[in-house]
Amino acid sequence: MLFNWISINKLAIGTPLLTDEDIKFLKKKAIYSILDLRNELDFLRFDKKKYLKLVTEFKYINVQLPDHKFGRFSNKDEIEKAILELDKLIELGPVFMHCHAAAERSPLICIAYLYKRRGLSLIQACDYVKQQNETTNLHLKQIKFLDL
Repeated sequence: MLFNWISINKLAIGTPLLTDEDIKFLKKKAIYSILDLRNELDFLRFDKKKYLKLVTEFKYINVQLPDHKFGRFSNKDEIEKAILELDKLIELGPVFMHCHAAAERSPLICIAYLYKRRGLSLIQACDYVKQQNETTNLHLKQIKFLDL
């Protein structure tokens, strides 16, 4: 599991939990909420029931967002829905947000969160997320809905 703090003790991003060791790691970080941004196509490669069983001790929310393989990028409404769910989870404590590879969707929502909720400029938010999470690999078209 890949893990990177975006906002220390508030928001981290990475790749999906796969083992009991991953669960212990998140608990050591006092994280008890997970925002999963994978869609049904992602779950074709993973056993969704097994994953849901693995995360039963967490407040778990799945907001399904498209990635580059989906044939389109996330739209403004989808991004806003993810931010609203993230807001709710952050009120409960630190959150671990993930997609499949921590390259597109979770960095996108982190950028949107920093831009819309924390007051960073879009450039500052993009630069910051790239510094904190080296796997960030967004296409410019993926952030076009953030500045509307």
